[in-house]
Amino acid sequence: MKTISLRDIMMVFYFAALLPIAWLIPERYWDFLTGFLGKTHIKLFGDNGTHLNRLVSQIPTIKPYEIKVAFRQHNHWELLENLREYAPWGWNPKIEISGQHHILKALEKNKGVILWFCPFAHADLVFKKGLYQAGYRITHLSSYTHGFSDTRFGMHVLNPVKTNIEKRYLKERCLITRNGSGQAMRRLVSRLQENEIVSITAIHSGRRYGERPFLGGRIRLAKGAPSLALTTGATLLPVFIVPAFNGYAINIAPPLESQSPQIDEAEEEMISAYVPILEQNVLEHPGLWRGWWPPFNLWKIDPD
Repeated sequence: MKTISLRDIMMVFYFAALLPIAWLIPERYWDFLTGFLGKTHIKLFGDNGTHLNRLVSQIPTIKPYEIKVAFRQHNHWELLENLREYAPWGWNPKIEISGQHHILKALEKNKGVILWFCPFAHADLVFKKGLYQAGYRITHLSSYTHGFSDTRFGMHVLNPVKTNIEKRYLKERCLITRNGSGQAMRRLVSRLQENEIVSITAIHSGRRYGERPFLGGRIRLAKGAPSLALTTGATLLPVFIVPAFNGYAINIAPPLESQSPQIDEAEEEMISAYVPILEQNVLEHPGLWRGWWPPFNLWKIDPD
């Protein structure tokens, strides 16, 4: 593991430059400001998304350049939200929850709830903050490198800018470490046995995954969340966080279910049920989805 990187040093200056903007500039100007930053980022550092150009022939409604700009824009925007949280007056967006009845109905079964949430920009903070404000206390599965950097300096100095804010709105953060996810998963099982709510990001990690056609290419999704639901009896609910009027919406979809008594087949059925829902949300908000980019790399191009 590297001690520090040039990118870490650049991030320190970047945080310092954005902090007064986050605290002092009204939010109504953030759209314009971050749009400018997104375009400038691509001009200075390149678009880092030539793989998306294949989408032009596959899906005419998606414009790769617009995805690249929007993604960079929303990354800058998301950091402004995190930095505003540190202001004495905080960050107070309007967050609406749709489908909350799915959580309440699942808790009636006394088997716990797994929220399988999509890695959209803004989602990390809005998801946790919105559910906290609604009265839910969630245990979240997270990587020990979650944040901005995987260097020693980054994990001790940069990443806490993000994780310390998120911890305000969590009951517990269970970490996947370099030694694996075993201890974290056992903790999640314990929470579900107590009929609590846990959350897992819908990404490709680990050795077991399902692969499906997706937007002119292929997508890989880890089987961890479906497997945990099937082995504990918990309800698995897809969650999508998207911009809404003057704020955000947390959209909770109906439970993912399976018919097969065989766990491997049941996992595949849940993934097959999830992918069309994900595809619809990504089509509506392609610039928000982190799955196009490293380190998630959920989407890949089909070979010619």
